[in-house]
Amino acid sequence: MELQERAAEFERERMVLFAISYDAVPVLAEFAQRYGITYTLLSDEGSHVIRALGLLNTHLDDQAAHYGATVREHYHGVPYPGTFMLDEHGVIRQKRFEQSYRVRPQAVALFEDHAGEIPASAVRATARTPEIAVTAWIAQGTYRPYQRLALHLDLAVAPGLHVYGDPLPDGYTPLTVEIAPLESLDVGPPRWPDPRPFRVAGLDERFVIHEGTVRGTVPLFLARNVGSVELTIGVRYQACSADECHPPDQLTVRFPLEGMDNVRGA
Repeated sequence: MELQERAAEFERERMVLFAISYDAVPVLAEFAQRYGITYTLLSDEGSHVIRALGLLNTHLDDQAAHYGATVREHYHGVPYPGTFMLDEHGVIRQKRFEQSYRVRPQAVALFEDHAGEIPASAVRATARTPEIAVTAWIAQGTYRPYQRLALHLDLAVAPGLHVYGDPLPDGYTPLTVEIAPLESLDVGPPRWPDPRPFRVAGLDERFVIHEGTVRGTVPLFLARNVGSVELTIGVRYQACSADECHPPDQLTVRFPLEGMDNVRGA
């Protein structure tokens, strides 16, 4: 199980992982035994801590109606799915939460920021032109329905060149990324670091640019398990130096993902 593997990594890094659920202790104990879970599961039966933290999902019925599902009575009390990252002093340093009860982060994504590098489990693909090199990767080569994935795009812009950011004057091409449509695929807006202002001598127009190493992310998920899929990612850009611009160009990278069913409790 992917989360179990990442929990072992946390233990090696002297970090502690535990999960809070509104389920009763016997339910959690049976679930842990069934799936071989060794990290701590805490029971918040009655959702007292969940309510105190303001995490109670008060939109559960509306969300279920959106999905065409029926909410069973014992589902009430469920929190918004999310994660708190605390330091050794108990101070919250990061939090990640979803609005929908169905959308969950990929377990390995919880460890990406901590690792600071591409994990060994990642699937990746690369492409290059003389102006830029692109490495696209996702931390693990599997997906589950409504599991939030982070597509990472690492761009290395050649020395002496830059690529345009957004917004731009008409007639120029900003850095963009597009993922070819797939059945059940939902893609969020890309996130890039803020570009820096740039002026071209003799022009009154304002530009913003990226240069050096640039890392962006694109959130995505598949709403159901459609089996093996291939992501096709197009990265479009226009590279320029201080005194000349290359024509707009595009790199395409592809890699596979394997669908898996959700793990469900009792």
